[in-house]
Amino acid sequence: MPHCKKYALLLLALLVGYDAWAQEQPQDSSRFFGLDEVVVSANRVLERKADIPQQIDVLTARSIRLQNPATMADALQHTGWVFVQKSQLGGGSPVLRGFEANKVLLVVDGVRLNNAIYRGGHLQNILSVDANSLERVEILNGAGAVMYGSDALGGVVSLFTKSPRLADSTGLAVHTSNLLRYATAAREKTAHTDFSLGWRRWATFTSLTATDFDDLRKGTTGLPGYPGFGQVRQYAARQNGQDVVVNNDEPNRQKFTGYSQLDAVQKVLFQPRPGQRHLLNLQYSTTSQVPRFDRLQTYRNGALRYTEWNYGPQTRFLGSYQLELTRRTGLYDQLRLTPAVQAVAESRLVRDFGKPVRQENLENVRVLSTNLDLLKAVGRHELRYGAELTHNAVRSVGRGVNVATGATTPIATRYPNGATYGTAGAYAAHRWEITDRLILSDGLRYSHVRVNARFDPQFFDAAYPDVRQRSSSLDGNLGLVAMLPAGLRLSAMAATGFRNPNVDDLNKTFEQLNGTLIIPNASLRPERVVNYEAELSETVPDRLLVAVTSFVTNLRDALVVRPFATPDGRSTTVYNGQTFVTVATVNTGRARIMGLSARTQVVLPAHLRLDGSLTYTQGRDLTAQVPLDHIPPLFGRAALTYRHRKLTAEGSVVFNGRKRAEDYSPSGEDNLPQATPEGALRWYTLNLRTAYQLTPRWALLAGLENLLDRNYRVFASGISAPGRNLFLAVRFER
Repeated sequence: MPHCKKYALLLLALLVGYDAWAQEQPQDSSRFFGLDEVVVSANRVLERKADIPQQIDVLTARSIRLQNPATMADALQHTGWVFVQKSQLGGGSPVLRGFEANKVLLVVDGVRLNNAIYRGGHLQNILSVDANSLERVEILNGAGAVMYGSDALGGVVSLFTKSPRLADSTGLAVHTSNLLRYATAAREKTAHTDFSLGWRRWATFTSLTATDFDDLRKGTTGLPGYPGFGQVRQYAARQNGQDVVVNNDEPNRQKFTGYSQLDAVQKVLFQPRPGQRHLLNLQYSTTSQVPRFDRLQTYRNGALRYTEWNYGPQTRFLGSYQLELTRRTGLYDQLRLTPAVQAVAESRLVRDFGKPVRQENLENVRVLSTNLDLLKAVGRHELRYGAELTHNAVRSVGRGVNVATGATTPIATRYPNGATYGTAGAYAAHRWEITDRLILSDGLRYSHVRVNARFDPQFFDAAYPDVRQRSSSLDGNLGLVAMLPAGLRLSAMAATGFRNPNVDDLNKTFEQLNGTLIIPNASLRPERVVNYEAELSETVPDRLLVAVTSFVTNLRDALVVRPFATPDGRSTTVYNGQTFVTVATVNTGRARIMGLSARTQVVLPAHLRLDGSLTYTQGRDLTAQVPLDHIPPLFGRAALTYRHRKLTAEGSVVFNGRKRAEDYSPSGEDNLPQATPEGALRWYTLNLRTAYQLTPRWALLAGLENLLDRNYRVFASGISAPGRNLFLAVRFER
């Protein structure tokens, strides 16, 4: 990866060369950018970022406005901190420290989104949160079990939607933000509005976003040896009651990738007196059918296999009430109680080419949860403690629909209908400010998980056992932060984590892209990690921030996909009328992931700022001696931003290193058939963005992404990335 090494060396050279200059410059020369410490609440209470021993990245609303992302997945990818996999345009699966999908915890407004059917391959659920409605995003890297329990192996993506704003006086306070956007690569059209109405004690916040995507056009240059890679030369369609193969007259336009989405947030705040807040939070997101592009371009015996392979409309409803009390008592100084209910619906609609019956698998999950978080400070000590309860109920339906007659017949469900999944946990975390320059953090959490599921035997040629699983885990962390002279900061942390198998791991039945069938495995154990990390950073106020983080994560009983026999000992099974080789999620003995990341922010003369990030990860199944899945290649981003008066302009380069075919996991999750014969090739894009403030309320935004029209496919993805993409937007704020 010589090109990527050049980027890394250039970034390091800039940092070293700049350090001495920054120390000598007056601190107020570029104060408008500011590198002040960011206050975060990734540990469930407000803290100074500098006091936390764990690596945390913060994405602000201002950064989101400049990047102007089409989806929440794109917002994360644009940072250069998070690797994002996509199987279709309506997709986006964040990867943190080599963990993905149900091993990364998603949290919105303090409520966990991960549920009983979050799968272990690739997820698109992050798209159900509208980037335009967000106040900030906090990315907690590494094991987060003490605060969040199961699933936070790679880290936590904590999303905070905007809040209602109370008035300072007796009058009405009105705040609004509105956006119209068009982008060429997918002919995307987005309309967004949000507004807050505030009185002295009451306030409301409303957000609405509608987005429509057409089919995505990929790039055309930069793949020597593979000039036609990713082109869609044919697609299947139904015409006059018959399935036909149609030649694509625009092969760089990835046919059947478009979809539409609607997002809404409604909040009501009541503050009867200082120190007491009541917040009602309602969220709703829904999509049209989302074509699974990689499946629709699957060939069997030289012919297109599917006429239809769509995710049905994916909907998410969340309703929560939050009570916040701030007053000094014997038990707490701050208290937050958050009961919540969620309703999630998703489906898979699949029909083979030439077959009259569409197989429809419909899933509904109802989630009840309650979180209690308390904070008590005594002298230089701070105690955070609380509890969490969740209950998931799964309804799974399978049916075959004749597209000609409309007749329906029952088919195998994806999950056991009526399965339940629940968790209970209690935690206590302590922070001791030993001196003004030395802070010790420690914590413990006890978690208990239960799973119940029973299969309907009529659809399987083997008797799968019922699942009745109970497991417990005691996890902890220990960290130290030392503020050293000359703006240096050193932190170190050790933490354990776990992820209990959910209904998807234990009971899923699903055909993979490589033609194997995942079958249930009722004997799974929780996967556990021990994470070690250290970070060295230097800060020159309002001038320079450089941070280098290294980590090692040891896994035990990691959940991976491997060949697996049916309950009666066979290596094949008949499912929906077809014979498949069987695989299953199993516990492997030991695995290890290690990596290094670097972040920098440098304020330069002439109203310029340089931002850079670089992440390298490697992982291996130590028991089977094979590469671990979900491990991205080297990736990073460098950006130069100009900001002065009414104009903000940014030029950036985003790059990925190479992932050789022999470094792919044998599990199939890395989607090697979707890559070139060599694996994932290195790539880079050049990007320009600008925002101009016409008046205090009106702004114009424009950007040109993938300026060179590079043809590339992100590692493990099933769809080629957008080609040259021009976006234009107008924003009105008050």
